[in-house]
Amino acid sequence: MRLIITELKKLFSREIFVLMLAAVFILNAYLLFRTASSGEATVSDYRAVYSAIEGMPDDEKLAWLDARLQEYSGQHRYDFDVLHELREECDGVVNYQDFLESIRAQADSMTAVSIFAKPDTFNYRSILKTPPAYENVQDVVPVFDVSKGLTLATDNSFTDILCGFILLFSVLSIMLYDREQGMSGLLFSMRRGRGYLIMTKLAALAITLLGAVLLIYIENLIIGGILYGLGDLMRPIQSVSGFIGCNLRINVWEYLILYVLFKFIAFFCIGAVLSLIAVNTRNTVSFYGISAAVIIVEGVLYVLIHPLSIYSIFRYINLIAFTKVNEVFCNYKNINFFEQPVPLVPTALSALIIITATCCFLSSYHYSKKRNLEFRRLGFKRGLGRGKRVHSQLWYTLYKSLILQKGALVISVFIVVSVFMSQTFYKKYDQADVYYEYYTEKAEGRITAETLDFFESEKERFEDLQTQLDELRQNEPSNYTAQNELSKQLAPTMGFNPAYERLQQIKDIDGAYMFYDTGYKRALGKAGYDDDMKYALAAMFLLLFLVSPLIANDNKYRMSFIISSTASGKQSYIRRNLLTAALYGLLAALIWILPYSVTISQYYGNGRLLGSLKSITDFADFPLNMKLWQYVLLVAALRILFVIVSALVMLWVSSRCRNTTSAVLINFAVFVLPIIVYLLGAKVMVNIGFCPLLSVNVVLNSFSFLHISIVIIGIAVPAARPILSMLKRKIAN
Repeated sequence: MRLIITELKKLFSREIFVLMLAAVFILNAYLLFRTASSGEATVSDYRAVYSAIEGMPDDEKLAWLDARLQEYSGQHRYDFDVLHELREECDGVVNYQDFLESIRAQADSMTAVSIFAKPDTFNYRSILKTPPAYENVQDVVPVFDVSKGLTLATDNSFTDILCGFILLFSVLSIMLYDREQGMSGLLFSMRRGRGYLIMTKLAALAITLLGAVLLIYIENLIIGGILYGLGDLMRPIQSVSGFIGCNLRINVWEYLILYVLFKFIAFFCIGAVLSLIAVNTRNTVSFYGISAAVIIVEGVLYVLIHPLSIYSIFRYINLIAFTKVNEVFCNYKNINFFEQPVPLVPTALSALIIITATCCFLSSYHYSKKRNLEFRRLGFKRGLGRGKRVHSQLWYTLYKSLILQKGALVISVFIVVSVFMSQTFYKKYDQADVYYEYYTEKAEGRITAETLDFFESEKERFEDLQTQLDELRQNEPSNYTAQNELSKQLAPTMGFNPAYERLQQIKDIDGAYMFYDTGYKRALGKAGYDDDMKYALAAMFLLLFLVSPLIANDNKYRMSFIISSTASGKQSYIRRNLLTAALYGLLAALIWILPYSVTISQYYGNGRLLGSLKSITDFADFPLNMKLWQYVLLVAALRILFVIVSALVMLWVSSRCRNTTSAVLINFAVFVLPIIVYLLGAKVMVNIGFCPLLSVNVVLNSFSFLHISIVIIGIAVPAARPILSMLKRKIAN
């Protein structure tokens, strides 16, 4: 017990961990409030309806909601979407017995149809197992009450992601910090320095995760209760929105306890897997690379495998799926296990326990059997096949980073990530944009008299059609067939009107072209997408794992002092690392920019790069009348520049840290965390730190040319100063 307390003291004595915890709880609260206020329906809209039906029997609540919907005129005191949502929820509660009966009836009808009545199939066996699963809830009587606060508290992805940050930082601090400090050799020689020590570390990790999960979800429930209320916690869980299909005979309070315990076990299971990876890797970069690969593979399986697929076992028995507790319990599910239906809840729980126990056992076994991790095993075969060629110092720096520190593995993982991001890219279907594309491509090219005549003739045609429709509605209001036909002919106006307005705005601009510009607007930050920050996140993660160890790992072994004492070390050590970091920055930028450019071209085309930038009306106020290709090239060049600057600043952080873990944590907080927070919904973060510079769109779209120059100079000078001071210090040593 004393060792567990010692491990916890070591963890919480680190200021960065405590600051990270505080940031997580503050950010989680902010995102909860923002989520509640982000929809069209406000908190007050829900509270108004809940207040109006409070105290009514459920049948009267349903009748009241039906009446309000029927008399709704658009000026009602209650929001229509809220009324409709709560009406559907109340109807499910009131007609719960009909729902149970429908399960039995569906099973009877489906087993009677020949296409389903094949006893040796998964579908048939699953249908037969479903009705008996609901036998223990036949006499349950759900109650319609406030559910919105509970769903807000328990069903949001950003809380899981923030808990993941706590998990990762805890594993880094508990499992890797001793190795990073060079203490593992001393600990291994002690009586309890192996198997007992690793079990102590796992226990400390479990206690940390249990406390974090408990506190963060208590915070969620408090905020959910403040905003919406939680309702009667003693009502059956089937009363809560989305849980009408749950087959567990428990109340809401019992489910919340079960929820927290299952969530804790899920996160500890992930922690046990990461701990096993930490025990079996020789350096921190290898740990990051293998851990990222495992999480990415699990995420891809969870996203891509259909719930009814024959491979659904890999979707549900999955590290990511385990954290989705509501999805596990909200409905009874059978998963396909070699054509045998097995219930999800006991299967998932058993898998969690088995995976966690196995990883803990293997971690303890391998940790107790390993030799000192500070030294590599020497062998005769290591020298075979190696030539005597003397390489350049830069070659050895790259060899150390890419091979010894497993940077090549990290690059490989992120190339796969880049391919996956390109494959999951989608163009949102928009009927107005389809018509807009038709008219812009119809008039593609320089704006001529023929172009103007075409648009004017189309405008007159649509005006005539609109006049006919107005007259028909006035004179023959019941002639719906003719009205519908005219409405169909007028449908293209949703794309024609913006194309016509754009033509009128740019027809007098020198060098203006008409072309389909939706892809350019998306790529340049004018269409409301977050592509720039999503790809910047991948680039920063790549640099995080490549650049952070460059000097910090040498500082760990005090190698920088030895290198600096050599004849060429003083002059070239820092220069080689600067060049290496810059190369990594260039690589990260190209892995971001090139695939994205190709993807945009595939979905939207890339016509008329020779036209004026002001051909896109969103850039009508841009201070320079540039060619479109010049502006696109400027954006790409600035992104490359700022990614390289970010890499150099990461290198400076690395030089100031005594181990790789500290460098990774600091760089994560500075470069990666703000982007994640932005993508989670805190849009204000796009203007903070390096986010606007990595985006570039934010800077170019929000400031004048003078302001852009000031921002570039303002970031370049602070970025250069620490690098110059580091160079002077290294030379002085």
